[in-house]
Amino acid sequence: MRTEHRERPNVSLYLLAGLATAPLFMESLRGALHGILEREGFGVRTSQLLFPYGDWSRRAVPQLWEISRDMRLRPGRFGRSVGGRRALDSIAAGWREKPGSTDRIVLIGHSGGGVAAVHAAWQLHDQLGGPPPPVVMIGSPRCRIPEELQASVLFAYAGPAAEAAAAPGKPSDAVARLGTFGGWRGAGRPRPGWQKDKHAPHDMRGVPIIGKHADYFREREPYVNELGLSNLRLTLSVVWPWLRERI
Repeated sequence: MRTEHRERPNVSLYLLAGLATAPLFMESLRGALHGILEREGFGVRTSQLLFPYGDWSRRAVPQLWEISRDMRLRPGRFGRSVGGRRALDSIAAGWREKPGSTDRIVLIGHSGGGVAAVHAAWQLHDQLGGPPPPVVMIGSPRCRIPEELQASVLFAYAGPAAEAAAAPGKPSDAVARLGTFGGWRGAGRPRPGWQKDKHAPHDMRGVPIIGKHADYFREREPYVNELGLSNLRLTLSVVWPWLRERI
């Protein structure tokens, strides 16, 4: 039987750091994903680390205030997002320096960077149209995700791996328990009230890493389990299959 070969799209990969992050904190994840994309036949137009709230050289208090403010933004007001605007500006600057076509933009945020990634994705979708950019939130606080983005967002957290994405376990990462996906049910519902998952993404998956918030991308002992799998590999085992279906 003859099978038709589907050409892989070009990808622009952006990794967004959170609060007071070391400059190379997400470099191992960036390098691993860049390599996987190329081995799978995708063209990687760019892969960059972005710091929408600044890195560890900037005072932590202003960063914390900006992240907290962004977490509380309602859908429809994401154009006011501090982290989202900065991420969008960095992406646009890269396009000006290196013009060319990109079929897919991928945004992966750790901690507060996940909030900025959601807000940047909404603005990109609003400006460019087409399918929303896939967003991966890793160890991120919860924020309201617009309905049009919910199928394009993965919320990954340190915690037990569930048999089904629809039955997530409790995060052991305290940051992933901050904020809310909730909202008030409208009058058309059987009963008005608070709905805890009204603005939640469709996919929420635990990553059984050793450690907690700062440890998703560790590659060496003591962050290697009894099967010889590092935290980075466990994180990739959740992130990549989900991402591959959406680019």
